[in-house]
Amino acid sequence: MGKTIGDIKSERGIGGPPMLHGSDLPQKVSSVTITVKELREAPANFNSPAIIDLAEPVYGKEAFAVNMTNLRRLAGAVGFDDPDAADFEQVRARVLKKKKFKLVVALVNNPKINKMTRSLFFEE
Repeated sequence: MGKTIGDIKSERGIGGPPMLHGSDLPQKVSSVTITVKELREAPANFNSPAIIDLAEPVYGKEAFAVNMTNLRRLAGAVGFDDPDAADFEQVRARVLKKKKFKLVVALVNNPKINKMTRSLFFEE
């Protein structure tokens, strides 16, 4: 028997837990604290380099896609002076030790829709 559709879905990272976005927070909320269950490398076809699985849902979402800007900030938040030179496994281990991080809302241009949208960034 060959691969199942479920196998292909797992291998390619299609689907997965619902991701937290800035637009998920109510307008009056400007920050949120997340508790990290796991920091993992994202699948090859994913737009972000890493994913944080949340220990408990935040506004009904179970994960947070960590873009390159946020991955650098996260590395800095756990003690790396040069985030670009930081080993991912060492960043991962330090993140799992610290566990709680604050995300702040910022307006950014979304080039897909050419409008300003709410996005989440690790607090510096």
